[in-house]
Amino acid sequence: MRKEMIILLSLVIFSMFLLGCASNAPPPVPETKEPAQKAEVNALAIYHWWTSSSEASAVNALVDVFSKEYPNVAIMSAPVKGGNVDFHAVVLQPMVLNGEAPDSFQGHPGYEVKPYYDSETLETVDDIWASENLEEVIPKVIQDINKFKGNYYSIPIGIHRNNVVWYNKKLLDENGIDPTKLTDWDSFFAACDKLREAGIQDPIVQGEAWTAIHVFETILGSQGPQFYEDWMNGKITSADDPRMISALETFKRFLSYTNADSATVGWNDAVGRVIKGEGAFNVMGDWANGEFKIVGMKYNLDYGTFPVPGTTDEYIMSVDTFVRPRGTAHPTNSIRWLEVVASKAGQDAFNPKKGSISARIDSDISLYDDYQKAAIQDFKSVKYYFPSRGTGIPASYVSELNNIMSVFVEDKDSSKAAKAMAELTKQTSSDFITVWSFT
Repeated sequence: MRKEMIILLSLVIFSMFLLGCASNAPPPVPETKEPAQKAEVNALAIYHWWTSSSEASAVNALVDVFSKEYPNVAIMSAPVKGGNVDFHAVVLQPMVLNGEAPDSFQGHPGYEVKPYYDSETLETVDDIWASENLEEVIPKVIQDINKFKGNYYSIPIGIHRNNVVWYNKKLLDENGIDPTKLTDWDSFFAACDKLREAGIQDPIVQGEAWTAIHVFETILGSQGPQFYEDWMNGKITSADDPRMISALETFKRFLSYTNADSATVGWNDAVGRVIKGEGAFNVMGDWANGEFKIVGMKYNLDYGTFPVPGTTDEYIMSVDTFVRPRGTAHPTNSIRWLEVVASKAGQDAFNPKKGSISARIDSDISLYDDYQKAAIQDFKSVKYYFPSRGTGIPASYVSELNNIMSVFVEDKDSSKAAKAMAELTKQTSSDFITVWSFT
């Protein structure tokens, strides 16, 4: 009996030892299954700010090229009214930073897309430039402004010329005004005086705030390439710079011939007044061409153009591009879209309706109208290529310039505006990181 008790006690102690070990052992690992890979939805979301009739027609033509190649893709082409300032600051940047970027969006290269580059929310598109052999067909001046530190981050779809005066040919003919002779500001303003004497109260039709800045940019170009280069490089830091004072005084005189309700008139509505003969001139980029075309007007018969006085040998460019954000919902179609944007077929569908010229040198010229053929020749022959402010000037400067120009349009105080711009340049000096060379 004593022997059996010893054996039983030993078994109890051993059992307690095993239980202790078990209690200190890690819990068993539950069996897990790999999550199923979520299939990519066959869709495409693109954002742009093209809302006028001609702009909508152009982007729809580009979408049609994509749809013919990829007929089963559901496409959301979302226009955002309000122009490029609201488009980026209010709409796109919050979306992109919150991981809700569309598959691609329109913009201008350079400083305008730099916030996305800085936040590392853009993919490079070097692979598309290579696969589509774009360096063989896109001029170097356009290649360079689509890069950051040697890598491509955007695909150009078209090139606009900003420094263009659009005119109603009937009004000029009736008043004996030869547009080929309006090559300097004095002759241009003399023509405005003649029109006003003939009863045309507003010889120049001006639009909303951003169009005033657009005009001022072209007036800066008329001060010569060295001044424009200095402005783009943040070197105009004196409120007494005679070139800036001259530009502001010219703008002041320009505004004296414009409509009093300009602040409430959309850019395309301003062009519309020239179309109707309510005014003779409008300074606008050649996206205005589409507005004349869509109502059936013929170039050199019903309307015409000439370079902004003093800028005959300059091409102030707005280059429209598309980018590839990181983490898009439909990466396959994002790439497909950019390939169509880069293609000859895509560009030759879009630009003839938009009024711009193709970014490619191998486009089918027969598809373009007489104005665009002239613009293509000008692009080849001019001496100076200037990026517009969205590409060439930091966003911190451009944003405040909008405010300065809005005040100037109201008070027309050249000294005050020159001082404000000089101070602005100093305040934003560290943001001028690109060194432009035009001369």
